[in-house]
Amino acid sequence: MVKPRFQCPLDKRKTDRLFRLALILVNIVLLIALTTYAVRGFYSRYWADDYCFGTIFHQHGLWEGTGFFYRNTSNRFAAYFLVGLNELLGERAISFLPAFMILVTVLIYSVVFSLAFRLAKFPQKWGVSILLSQLMTYFMLLTAPDLFQSIFWRSGMVSYYAPIPFLGLALILILRGIQHAESKFLQLLLLGLITFFSAGLSETFAALESGLWLILIVVALFFVKKERRKPILHSSIVALVGALIAMLIMIKAPGNAMRLETLEQATSPWQVIYLSLRFAAGFLYRTLRGYPFPVVILSATSAILAYHLSGHVKPGIHETVWLKVLWGSLIAGFILLVCVAAPTAYGMMAYPENRAWMLGRFVSVLAMIVASFSAGILSHRFMDRIVDTCLMSIIMLVLLSLYPLKGTLQEWQQLPVWQAGARAWDARQQRVLDDISAGETSLTVQAFDSIGSVAELSADPHYWVNVCAANYYGVEEIIALEVLP
Repeated sequence: MVKPRFQCPLDKRKTDRLFRLALILVNIVLLIALTTYAVRGFYSRYWADDYCFGTIFHQHGLWEGTGFFYRNTSNRFAAYFLVGLNELLGERAISFLPAFMILVTVLIYSVVFSLAFRLAKFPQKWGVSILLSQLMTYFMLLTAPDLFQSIFWRSGMVSYYAPIPFLGLALILILRGIQHAESKFLQLLLLGLITFFSAGLSETFAALESGLWLILIVVALFFVKKERRKPILHSSIVALVGALIAMLIMIKAPGNAMRLETLEQATSPWQVIYLSLRFAAGFLYRTLRGYPFPVVILSATSAILAYHLSGHVKPGIHETVWLKVLWGSLIAGFILLVCVAAPTAYGMMAYPENRAWMLGRFVSVLAMIVASFSAGILSHRFMDRIVDTCLMSIIMLVLLSLYPLKGTLQEWQQLPVWQAGARAWDARQQRVLDDISAGETSLTVQAFDSIGSVAELSADPHYWVNVCAANYYGVEEIIALEVLP
């Protein structure tokens, strides 16, 4: 064994203690960063489509409303169902939804990472899975192509952010099945229901999810030993069937034909493939060019964490497998980005909207974490000749964790702006309710500037947002003016 040039000045016990303190510190920093986003979510209110969703719920309820929504409004049946569940809790529940979704994402993917470590027989320490989950969630939000529409606007969230924790639940069921070398019937049934429901949130996620399950099937058939193949195949096939059934239901939606008549569709599968490849490559280029520091910080943090963890206790799988994981995660990540782009490429021959790329950001961030983590393990090949795994990696991990504080400070400084907007909305809401109580049916309210490119009430009572809002409040018309009479 080649001795490193720089020896660690601390013994293993002191090093482990220092590393535990570092893990606690990094987790606290990320928790503060995510809490800031959660606090911003408390200022979320009804905008644009939220009024339309709310109207259907008030008129038809949850179950009947889902059918009405599917037949008359949109094929995304599960998106309405989620909104309906939120509406059941009252009007103010919309303000707590972003914080709830952020918390659920962190908790679910903490379990996903923990199960993945167990399957890989990788040395686990308390707080590592939570750290990776918080890291993933934070960088998803930090680099979101349209943060407001993806997480703080309910109508966008249910289609483009909500699928992410649902996918985590599906992965937990699959990983548990692999861990126990079998998948029980109830477990498979629950998996199928989750993938069916989550695919019904949007065509974009249905394509992403289907692509992921196909990749797992291919991996099981060609890269997994025969005796370990069965639970992966069973779970992946069930998950794929659930997603495909939901996709078929969305394709058969009554309103699709009318919407597609106004749009230009691709004329051949090759055109869809070409456009999807081009759009996925364009998204990657924009990511690397637009977020160089976040990409470096995320990758370096994941790599150093893996490097330190695997320093004294070697992982349970061989280095060649980690090399396959590294390249596999990058290749699979790009394929899934192609899947994200495919529905819009087919239906509109256009680059997907920024809020739809929230799913692409999830894929790219997770792929970077897995690839960098694998690279950190493989780096022992040359790093062990230079330095002993010890103090330096801990110091670097702590220094890298300070980066989120910069974005947190900027986000915190913007909170008064969001708070003022929420207060203005609440004041307008109270005036609307007062006018309705006084018997008014034609309302004039304060006009607001558009927030995050989401449509607002206008001076035209026939504008679609005004119509939805009037139906929501149960009045004949609503007019929004910048200067009230």
